[in-house]
Amino acid sequence: MSILNQIVENKKIELESTKSDKNFFKSKFKEKNASIIAEIKLASPSFDYSWKIDLDELFRFYGENEFIKAVSNLIDEKYFKWDIKRGYDFKKKYKKPIFFKEFVIDKRQIDGAYYFAYDAILLLQRVLNFDKLQEFIDYSNSKNILPVVEIDDEKWMEEILKLKNDFAIWINCRNLKTMEINRQRHFEIYEKFKAELEDKIVFAFSGIDDLKQVNEYVWKFNWVLIGTYFVGRI
Repeated sequence: MSILNQIVENKKIELESTKSDKNFFKSKFKEKNASIIAEIKLASPSFDYSWKIDLDELFRFYGENEFIKAVSNLIDEKYFKWDIKRGYDFKKKYKKPIFFKEFVIDKRQIDGAYYFAYDAILLLQRVLNFDKLQEFIDYSNSKNILPVVEIDDEKWMEEILKLKNDFAIWINCRNLKTMEINRQRHFEIYEKFKAELEDKIVFAFSGIDDLKQVNEYVWKFNWVLIGTYFVGRI
């Protein structure tokens, strides 16, 4: 077999391993049980922990900790120092769902999530208009990836609930304009729209810094995200 043929045969194997039916954990994100999703965030525009985090040890802890049911990957190499392939490496080794947390503005990013077998994908209300959100929701579902629409205010919740097809909602207590965190926003928005959210999977994000707060969240939300800084304390 020539080297070209070897490459082509290997490519077939790679593609077979990343077909949409390999995103077999999508259903896990749709379960109504309260669960913890742990975030991998090595850096941001305001900090850089990448130099002091042992990724093998972090992966091992996330993979073996029974309380952590899924892992969120904040995928951006320039500002957050995270490569898209690392999530797939974690999933392949530890058999847990992986969440594609990105600043999605193009279908090609959804294609990337599909290729690397992510099970759910974040769509930011602050980045996309209503029509684009609907387009990306439909496209994500066609790739067997659960779309999760993030909102951070009540006005947008009213609009988001008009969207069609299968999607979850992520309530952020960080104001994405001012970057201010107000943990009470989670509960205020949830209580106002409690009836409308009855049939939705709901994520809560940001501001959690002790176990008591985690316990408060699990009675209302299906998924509670805890950050890399805090996760080692559970």
